[in-house]
This record gives sequence, structure tokens and C-alpha cells, in this order.
Amino acid sequence: MGSSLKTYTVEELVNLGALEKPLDGNHGGIHPKSSEFVAEGIPFIMASDMKNGKIDTRNCKFISEDQARGLRKGFAKEGDVLLSHKATIGRTAIVDNIDTAFIVLTPQVTYYRVKNLGVINPKYLKYYFDSVQFQSLFEQWAGGGSTRLYLGITGQMKLPIELPDIETQNSIASIISDYDLKLLLNRQTNQTLEQMAQALFKSWFVDFDPVFDNLLASVDFKLENLETSLPDELKQKAQRRLAALDSLENVAQCKASLIALAHELQAQTQAAEQVSETPVKPNFNANPKILAQHANTHAHFTNEFEHSEQLGWIPKGWKQKYLSDLLEVKYGKDHKKLDDGKYPVYGSGGLMRSAESFLYDGESVLIPRKGTLSNIMHINGSFWTVDTMFYTIPKVPKVAKFMFYHLKALDFAAMNVGSAVPSMTTKVLNSLELLFPSVEVLYKFDRVIEDYFNKIDFNKLNINQLESLRNTLLPKLISGELQIPNVAIDEEVVD
Repeated sequence: MGSSLKTYTVEELVNLGALEKPLDGNHGGIHPKSSEFVAEGIPFIMASDMKNGKIDTRNCKFISEDQARGLRKGFAKEGDVLLSHKATIGRTAIVDNIDTAFIVLTPQVTYYRVKNLGVINPKYLKYYFDSVQFQSLFEQWAGGGSTRLYLGITGQMKLPIELPDIETQNSIASIISDYDLKLLLNRQTNQTLEQMAQALFKSWFVDFDPVFDNLLASVDFKLENLETSLPDELKQKAQRRLAALDSLENVAQCKASLIALAHELQAQTQAAEQVSETPVKPNFNANPKILAQHANTHAHFTNEFEHSEQLGWIPKGWKQKYLSDLLEVKYGKDHKKLDDGKYPVYGSGGLMRSAESFLYDGESVLIPRKGTLSNIMHINGSFWTVDTMFYTIPKVPKVAKFMFYHLKALDFAAMNVGSAVPSMTTKVLNSLELLFPSVEVLYKFDRVIEDYFNKIDFNKLNINQLESLRNTLLPKLISGELQIPNVAIDEEVVD
């Protein structure tokens, strides 16, 4: 299929009736920092809500329909192509799969509405905005010699848009959509894996599920057999855990294996006490009736609790620690004099660039010093951090992943010590108290979580490969350099 490529300005496409005049978001009424937002209603979309080519309403602000109807403009609806043009520029999205008839945009975002589908495919327009050539031109025009990036509607009306014939546009949109679908599936898989890892941390180290499982198994899952001296707080938690276990599909098998494990522990402990005062570590795999998955996990956990003045009821044998006992917090350094290279450079906002040198090589938890304090990161390899991001050196083997999830669960905004800019100090970090498990539990957690991390890293590699292919392919498809019948996704990239 050939490509008859023509270049129009946005203004020419408006005059031809192919596009409505682009409009930006609401300039009056609701302000992005307003206290008038509601729990649910009409999505109030900022540039930060445009992610991976789509509108992400999971964390966006909402306004009531009455508030929205009172605004003068900024209403985007399904099929509109969005382009951020202020501060964070060049983000794109196409409005689809929203639960409301329209969304409201902030002044950061412009919407482009196609009037004639026989001339412009909205998906093609979105992908054209994504192309390296357009993004480079857009940033150049938005800079204008100023450090504050902005390109208003007047400037956008002069932007060039390359339009092949509609059949070629449709084919390009179809091909790139296939890549986007593969990227979406990989990202969703990683989100699920990350949620599973966080849920496991909560189950083991916040809710103490395996400890309650072992406690309940020791009384054959009969609440009336629990010691009367057990505090009401623990009895109530045990009751909730029993209800959760009862909801499992394989509840009978699960309970049977845990009871067998508890009885095995009791028998071996009694035998050890009869022959020696020196405790013998029980062999939980000796009984073939014990399922491997339970023996390998619950065998590392106690079935008792003890009271800590600082932390309340905690698993017996676990200790109170300070962050300074487990991690050495180190300052990042300036990166401006470094040449480009292969080592990632991180700031509090995330990955900044790649440089010729690294500051540390190994497993580390990165903690923002200024800016977005909640952006905790886990890194394993060679990297550099700038002065807005602390890096840490583990003082205890296998502690990095445990500390990563522990820190992610904290409310760092509440610990902010800055005034104008959110800030964190080593003094605050080092004095953080936490509950530290036994070495056996820590090592087990590290082994289990490592599987999640490996799968996530593999998917990230696939995402990077797909994005690279997509970004290389797109301009060649638009220009006609590549013949469309010969283009297809290489399935082996993601399998």
C-alpha cells in the first residue's frame, strides 16, 4: 500500500472541516488545587492523569456534575485526542472507556476533536502526536527560549500535521494499536505482580497471618480451645483470620496440612525436652502428610505472641529495630559533570538519564530527600542518585526487599520537614522504628519476593523492547518509508 503524504497546519484542517478548533481546559471556576473536589463524579483531568496513551481515572480529582455544568469550556468526550501543552508537555491520550458522558480538562491540556472521519483517523492523530519528530518540534515551539514550557492554542493552530490517505492512516493506527495492546498487557501484569508482592508483605509482617495460622492449627482450628489467658485483641484477630481461611476453596486441605505441621512441631519439641535441655530444630519435612508449600512457609513462623511496650502484640522472638540498624543512608551527588553512558541516574521523580559512572553497585532502597517523598524505589545493580534522592547500603543480608516494602507502606507526607519543598532528613529516617522478623522469615520472604521481581524485570525488558520498536516504526510508517503489508508485531519479543 502506498502513501500519499500531505502536510497541513492545524488551522488548515479546521478550515477544511476535518477538525474542530482545538480548545484547552477550564480557565475559571475549579482550580487544580481547589478544596471543592468530591469523592466521585466528573473526572477533572490533569496532564498527570494521562498515562500510556490513556486517561487514568484511578487517582484523578472529581467534581460534581453541577460544578461541571457551570464551567465555560474544557469538556472532552469519547474519541477526543488530548495533548498536554503546559509545564509537562507532549503527553497524549485518546478518550475512551470512561464511565461519564464527558470529562473536564485543566488548562494544561488541549483536546482535538475530529469532525470528518473520512479525512482523519483520531487514533492516527494521537500516534502522530507521539512521533519523535512531532514531540521534538512541539518542545522547541513550547520552549521559545524560556525555561517555562508552554504552547497555547494560537501557537498550536500553526503546528504541522502530516496526513497520508485515510486507508494508510487506518492501517498505521491498527499496527501501532497492536503494539500498544502488548504494552498494556505487560504493564497490567506488572501491576498485578506488584500488588501481589505488597499483599504478601502485609500478610506476613502487618497482619501476621502465618503466625495466626500456626496458632489456630495448634488448637485444631477450634476457637474455644484457645487459651483463656490470650488477650481479647488477639482472639478477635484469630477469629477474623479463621473466617478468611474458611473462605478459601481448598480450606480442608489447607487446615489439614497446618494441623499436621503443628502436631509435628509439638511432638518433636516434647521429644527434645525429654532427652536434652538443648532445643532441637524440628524437621517439618519428616511427615509426608505435610504439604510442601505449608512446610516451606509456616515452618519459619512461630505460633505465639508476646507484648512489646513500643509495638504492642508481636510474634514471639521478633525484635524492635531502628532503620539505622538495617540500612546506612547515603546522600546522592551532582550528576551534571558526568557524560552520557549506560548507568541510570535517579532523582526523587524517578529515572533522569544514563551516565558514564555509577555511585553504588548492589541492592539498595532509594528514598527521596526532596520532592515526591513517597517515590520509594528498589534497585539492584550499578546506579547514580542525585542530591534529591538518598540511596542506602544494607547492613543486614537479605534486608533490602523487606525494607523496600516497609518504607512503601509509610506515610512520608506526614513526616515532611520542609516548608516550601517537601523534604526528608537522615535524622528522621534513622530514627524510624520497625518490627524486624526472625532471620528465617526474612530469608524466606526474600526468596519468595525474588520470583516476583524476576518476572517484573522480564516484563520491563519486553516493554522497553516493544517501545523501542514502536518508536522506530512509527515515523517510518507515517513517511511511507516502510510498506505496511510487510509490518507486523514480532510475537517473540513478548513471549
